[in-house]
Amino acid sequence: MSPASEIRFVVQRELQKSFRSAKGLALLLLSLLGGTGATFLLVKAQQLKRERLGDAPAEAIRALREEAATQAFGDPITGKHLADAPEVLIAVLLLTVWLTPMIISLMGFDSISSDMQHKSVRYWTLRTRRPSYFIGKFGGLWATVSAMTLTMHAIIWIVCVVRNEAPAGVALTWGLRFWLVTLPISAAWCAISTLVSSFFKSPIVALLATFGAFFSLWLLWIIGNVAHWDFLMYAYPNYYDSYLVHPQLPKAMTGMAACFAMAAVYLGLGSYLFQRRDV
Repeated sequence: MSPASEIRFVVQRELQKSFRSAKGLALLLLSLLGGTGATFLLVKAQQLKRERLGDAPAEAIRALREEAATQAFGDPITGKHLADAPEVLIAVLLLTVWLTPMIISLMGFDSISSDMQHKSVRYWTLRTRRPSYFIGKFGGLWATVSAMTLTMHAIIWIVCVVRNEAPAGVALTWGLRFWLVTLPISAAWCAISTLVSSFFKSPIVALLATFGAFFSLWLLWIIGNVAHWDFLMYAYPNYYDSYLVHPQLPKAMTGMAACFAMAAVYLGLGSYLFQRRDV
C-alpha cells in the first residue's frame, strides 16, 4: 500500500475503536452532557442580562457586547466583528478551546502506549510504515476529537435556535465557523499527545506525562503573559484562538499556519523517533 492508504487504514481503525470503546462512548456522553448543561446556564445568564438591561438602546447593548469580545480576544477589530455573533456561541467557543486539551489527553494517552504495552504495535509495523502508523494514530485522534466537538456544538446550535437566542441561519453560520476555529488548535494538541504517548509502554505513565506536558505549556503561557515574553506564549496552541477568529484573512491564516506548523513539527519529531525505536 501507499503511505496515504496506510494512514487512511490506521485512521479508520482508530475511529472504529474510539466510538466502540467504553472510554470513547463515556467521554462522548460527558462532553454532550457538559456542553448542553453549560449552554443552558449561558442561555439563562443571557436572559438575566437582558432583564437587567431592560429597555436599553440596541446601540448600547451592542457596545457592551463589542467591549466584552474585545476583552476576551484582546483586539478591538475582533471585538467589533464578533459583536454581531450570538454571545452563547462565543462563550461555547472559549469553553471548547480551553477544555479540548483535557479531552485530547484522556482520549489520546493510550493511542500508542497501549499498543506498545500489549505488543500489538508489531502487528501494525509489519503491515504499515512506522511514520504512516504514527501519523495515522494522530489522524484518528484528531478526527475523533473533532467529531465529538462537532456533535457537542451541533446540539448547542439547536438549543440556541429553540430558545430563540439566534435564528437558525445565524446560529449555523457562526457556530460552524467557531467549530472550524477549534480544528487547527486541536490538531496541535493531538500531535503533542501522540508524541508523548509514543514514549511510554505504560498507558497510565503516558497519561501522567501528557498531563505534565500540557501543564508545562500552559505554565509557559502564564509566564510569558505575566513577564510579557511573547516568544514563550507562541508554544501554547490556545494562544492562537484570537488569531483564528480575526476577521482579517492574513491574521487568521497566520494563526492557522502556526497551529499546523506546530503539529507538523511534533509529528515529524515523533515519526523520526518512533522509526528508530525498538518495538
